[in-house]
Amino acid sequence: MDGYLRAEISLSAIQHNIHLLRSCAPGVRLCPVVKANAYGHGIRQILGVVGQSADMLGVAICSEAVALREFGWQRPVVMFATAGTSEVDSLGVLIVHDVTLTLTALQELPLLRDASAKAHRAAQVHIKIDSGMSRSGVLPEKAVELFQAARECDLIRVVGCYTHFACAEEPDKSVTLEQLRRFLAPIESIGGQHSMILHAANSAATIDIPQTHLDMIRPGMAVYGYQPGDEMQHKLPLRPCLRLVAPVMQLKDIQAGAAAGYGLTYRFEKDAKVALVPIGYADGYFRALSNKASMRVRGMDCPIRGRISMDQTIIEVTAVPDVKVGDQVEIISSDPAAPHSVDNLSRLAGTIPYEIVPRLGDRVRRVVVP
Repeated sequence: MDGYLRAEISLSAIQHNIHLLRSCAPGVRLCPVVKANAYGHGIRQILGVVGQSADMLGVAICSEAVALREFGWQRPVVMFATAGTSEVDSLGVLIVHDVTLTLTALQELPLLRDASAKAHRAAQVHIKIDSGMSRSGVLPEKAVELFQAARECDLIRVVGCYTHFACAEEPDKSVTLEQLRRFLAPIESIGGQHSMILHAANSAATIDIPQTHLDMIRPGMAVYGYQPGDEMQHKLPLRPCLRLVAPVMQLKDIQAGAAAGYGLTYRFEKDAKVALVPIGYADGYFRALSNKASMRVRGMDCPIRGRISMDQTIIEVTAVPDVKVGDQVEIISSDPAAPHSVDNLSRLAGTIPYEIVPRLGDRVRRVVVP
């Protein structure tokens, strides 16, 4: 079944989304987040169009940062994983590739200093402040000490500072605004930003909370066309850029009373025709969608019957006229209103869009379309 699964990535949709996001925050820098293979959309495939507008790109781990350089990206890259999660040799590679690192603790300074000395060049860092999410970052009350210590290191250059919001997509913005206050307080204590880039706004904050834009916005899922949350105060007309398709692999006539899939969880009440689609949970298509979701064949929505297997899914195509082996099955639609859109599939699976698309595996071939 190699190559049968095809994710069509619309570059024009990405351009459209970036234009909308830039219009929310005119005059500030743009740092699209392209971690996790561009949220499953394919960093190699989308780099050209994202790179037309981006001032910086954000990644999570070392291999993603190095890959961007190998793909030809020459502008700044910031890696969100803390410096303390890497070894000296890995940090040295990043420093040589001119990747901006994240600093979160005093204990990371000796490691960074050693890596910089080995690479024969200074490390550029952004200090991350934990403003209330209790995830990575230095606590605000310890941030001033970290700033001062980092600035005393000859081989370390503090060029930015950032935080991350816990619930910017919720209607009540008071928590986010308090996080913003906690983030900015230690920066004011050291006398201002001193040529640092300050950034905090994720997709939701970019759209809903202008005062968080600071020097740079850092949108993720919105770049690819998905709403950051259902309760936003404002919603942009974003265009999802991904459509996932595969061919019908086999057709079968099923008699009334027969059952489908592992555990025989669906039983046919009438004679039916089913199609086998070459996708399963090994490809990132959630098993939780069993007997809930649908796919589209010849413009008709066809329900999943039985449990989704590792490599295959059964859909009922009884109502589809003249269906044939090889017909295209639309597994994920780029139409937000479709029952098999990313948003609607995430609701059926009891999760969020952020989990659906990054799960698409290596067996899915990503191709760009206009």
